[in-house]
Amino acid sequence: MGRIAGWLVLLGLGTLCGSWYGSGVSGTLIAGLLASVAAGALCEWLLPSPSSIWGGALASLLATFIQDWLFFLPALAFEAGVGLGSIVPATGSAGMKGTQTKDSGLARPRLILALLPAFFWLIPAMVDLILFTGLAQRYALLALLISTLAQAGGLACAHLAVAKGRVWQIEDTERYRIRQLHGRISDLDEERAQATRMAHLSERTRIARDIHDNVGHLLTRAIMQVQAGRVVAQSKGDQSTERILDDVGKTLNEAMTTIRRSVHDLEDEGTDFASQMEDASSEASMGRLKVDLNNGIETAPAPVCRCLATIVREALTNTVRHSSASSAQVILRDLPAFWQMVVQDDGGIQQSQPDSGIQQSQPDSSHPKEPELQRGMGLADMEARARALGGTANSGPNRQGWKVFVSLPKEPWSDRSTAEHVEDKKVMA
Repeated sequence: MGRIAGWLVLLGLGTLCGSWYGSGVSGTLIAGLLASVAAGALCEWLLPSPSSIWGGALASLLATFIQDWLFFLPALAFEAGVGLGSIVPATGSAGMKGTQTKDSGLARPRLILALLPAFFWLIPAMVDLILFTGLAQRYALLALLISTLAQAGGLACAHLAVAKGRVWQIEDTERYRIRQLHGRISDLDEERAQATRMAHLSERTRIARDIHDNVGHLLTRAIMQVQAGRVVAQSKGDQSTERILDDVGKTLNEAMTTIRRSVHDLEDEGTDFASQMEDASSEASMGRLKVDLNNGIETAPAPVCRCLATIVREALTNTVRHSSASSAQVILRDLPAFWQMVVQDDGGIQQSQPDSGIQQSQPDSSHPKEPELQRGMGLADMEARARALGGTANSGPNRQGWKVFVSLPKEPWSDRSTAEHVEDKKVMA
């Protein structure tokens, strides 16, 4: 806006000086004003192209033959300076890139020829300075000086605009880098939180294992000793000792039940579902199968986690051993009433050995078009594990390959958590 305002001021001053010199506003002066406005608008529209300065250059050449147009040379020189300042940085950078493929000796003459029209306003000023005398010569000298200052001002405005553009570009780059750093910091925070959580889970698992291996075994031995002493007291007819040992045995049994529940709670809290699924998928693939894991379950009870992880291992192991699949997909869904899992590979069934989990028998004479699949231990084990938790497991071939589908209900675990909550309230009361 400041650059356009300066250009308009120069046009206004030129119009005033021209009307004062000619004792009025003439048609020639109006034509020069319109030509200067058109040249300036063309320059602004074509920036930063080298052809942006040609409109002002042509108007300057016409001022050589039309004396009244001499008063608009400062405005034309200002726009020439703007075009010159906008072209030089772009041409320079293009020339720097062009030196890698072209001769640098050819770029300099082209640059000079492209910038030469920016100085065409000197021609009418010098011609009028040489040809005229008196007041006309003074006006020509004044136009030459003001045009020089105007071009320098336009050049400064253009360089300032280029500098502002570079500053904005640097600011945008810095903002982008800051956003990248913030994203990286967020990722590091998430990784640290995940590592802390995994450390907590590992510590809970270790504590549960230590309690089970140490305190649990000691309590079991104490219970066996109390039972043995109770039998000895009963054989001797010592009823008081028998009652005491019976009370001690009940106390130890309650302690064992409490410790067992605490160990199970610690083990459940120490089970990370996502890591269990990732470990099961990576271990079972044996590096020979590309596994795409799509896990939509954030958390699940420890028995459910162990069941699904075992079925994933069994299904992917069967895929590696008994099919020609190159990839498999494991999909885990957390539905309102069920946990579902689908293991789908892209290979068919190969003829396997008698000890394989999946065997393909010869076609039956009664069903010649549908071969019978003898179910191995692996498939039966998957179904048994799902049934133990109240769910179902189905497997068989489809158009894509071999598919294993498992569905486990949530209702038993929701009822169990409700019962434990009620029991905890009774204990607290």
